[in-house]
Amino acid sequence: MKRILTIALFVLVVFGCEKPIRGVDINADVSFLFLNSKGEDLLNTNTAGALTEENVDIYVLRNGSKIRLYQGNLDAAKFFKIRTENGKSRFQMYFDISTENFSGNKITQFIRYKDGTEDEIVGEFNSDRKRNTLLQQIWINGTAKSRIETGNSGQNPLVIVK
Repeated sequence: MKRILTIALFVLVVFGCEKPIRGVDINADVSFLFLNSKGEDLLNTNTAGALTEENVDIYVLRNGSKIRLYQGNLDAAKFFKIRTENGKSRFQMYFDISTENFSGNKITQFIRYKDGTEDEIVGEFNSDRKRNTLLQQIWINGTAKSRIETGNSGQNPLVIVK
């Protein structure tokens, strides 16, 4: 009996002292809600002029040129996804955090719509990106959003009126 308790205690100690596996932390996305001038949700396919994955593209500013982002092997091949949960939709855009896209600590991306118009999204990241890459703040068409708004965009998407 004493031997069984010793083995059980040893097993508990071994598994209880296990350190959690920690990898690289990457937070490089922001969520938006698109409304028209009437306040209607443009991510709802029943709304006239709705935005879909087919009629929107993301571009990144790289060395002064706008480059269309597309990577077919990714779940979000066009660097965004329209996600619907509990009847509410949000446009989740991912920054392409490749080294060549950074200008200082910032990346500039553009959401281009089928009519040729676009919105400029600038993301500022942490200055020390050797291990973790964390989105700190964004600007939408030159208007700064607070760090809290940026960080909470997953629960409370930032609104863009089209």
